[in-house]
Amino acid sequence: MMRMNQILEINPADGVAVVQPGVITGELQQAVREHGWYYPPDPASLKECTIGGNIATNAGGPRCLKYGVTKQYALGLETVLASGEVLRSGGRCHKNSTGFDLTSLMVGSEGMLGIITEITVRLIPHPQARAMLGASFVDFAAAAQAVQAILDSGTLPSALEITDGFTMAAARDYLGNDKLPPGDAYLMVEIDGNEETVSRELARLQQFLSDQGALRIDEAPDEDACERIWQLRRDFSYSLKHTGLTKLNEDIVVPRSKLVELVNFATQLQQDTGIPIACFGHAGDGNIHTNLMVDNYADPATKKKADAALDSLFTWIIGNGGVISGEHGIGLAKKPWIKQALGETSMAVHRSIKDSLDPKGILNPGKFLD
Repeated sequence: MMRMNQILEINPADGVAVVQPGVITGELQQAVREHGWYYPPDPASLKECTIGGNIATNAGGPRCLKYGVTKQYALGLETVLASGEVLRSGGRCHKNSTGFDLTSLMVGSEGMLGIITEITVRLIPHPQARAMLGASFVDFAAAAQAVQAILDSGTLPSALEITDGFTMAAARDYLGNDKLPPGDAYLMVEIDGNEETVSRELARLQQFLSDQGALRIDEAPDEDACERIWQLRRDFSYSLKHTGLTKLNEDIVVPRSKLVELVNFATQLQQDTGIPIACFGHAGDGNIHTNLMVDNYADPATKKKADAALDSLFTWIIGNGGVISGEHGIGLAKKPWIKQALGETSMAVHRSIKDSLDPKGILNPGKFLD
C-alpha cells in the first residue's frame, strides 16, 4: 500500500481529513497543523509509520493518555473485502450509532479482515501551547507514586512517560553522565492548552513534583525546550540498542495501580533468568514497554530461555488484569499466547468473524487466528 500515499482532503469545517493508507503519520500531522488543526495519535515511529499501519494495529503513543488512540480518530473506512467487494463503514460524522460499528472492528484487525484503501480521520483544534517538566526520582516506585498523585490532583497531562534505572544507566553510558539527571527513575510530564493556562499549570506542577520528592526538575516552557526533553526520551531507545543486546520490546499494559508491582516482577524475573530487563513508557495509561535485553538471541539455547521468560511475563500480566499488547498488535511474535489472553469464547468469536469475512483464509494468513 506504500504507493497509496495521498492526503485526499483536509476539511476543517467538518473536522476531518481523508487519506490513503500509505500516508506517513507525521506528514499528516504537519499538513493539518498548517490549517490550525490537530491529529493527536503519535506513535514514536511517526516519521516512518503509516496511517494504514496505525489503523491495522490501533497504534497509540505518549499522548494517548489525554487524547486516545487511533481508534478514537477513525471515523470512516473504505475496505476491500476478501470477496473483492468494497465495504464503506462510518463516514464523516463525528457521532454515528447506525448499525454495528464495523469501522472499529477493522481498526486493530491486523489486515486479517480486509484491506484498508481509504481512511477518514477526526481532527481537533490544535492546542495553542505546550510545555513539559522532566523530573528525576530516587527510584521507580517514587516516580510511579508521583504519576498517581498527579492524576489524583485533577491534572490530566497530554503525556506521562516513565523510565527505570536500567534504562537510565544505559543512557548514561551512551550519552555521558552529564547528560542525565541523578536518580534511578525519570518522569516526563507534558501539558497543553491555551497559553495562559499552560503557564499557570507548569508552575503548579513544578512545585507539586518537588513536594513529591523529585531530585531534579528540568523545565521546558516552549516548543523547542519540549523537543529537547522528547529527544532524551527517544535517546533512551538508542541507548538500549547501544548496549549491543537484542531488545525484545513487549508493549504490555497493566492497570495503573500495578506499575510498581510490574517493575518489581521484572526485577525478580531478571534475577531468576539473568536476562536484563528495561522498563519505560506510557505511565499514565499503564502501557509500560518491558524490554528483555538478550545477548545472542540467535543462539537456540538463549532463545529458549528468553521465550520462557516471555511466557512468565505474559502469564503474570494476564493474571494481574493486564493485556499482552497495547499498541503493537499480536502478529506472529505473540501468537503463542493469544488463546491464554483471549479465552476460549472470545477466541471462538474471533474465528467466527474471520471465517465469515475471509472463508478461504487469504488475508494475512499465518497470524494469530490460524
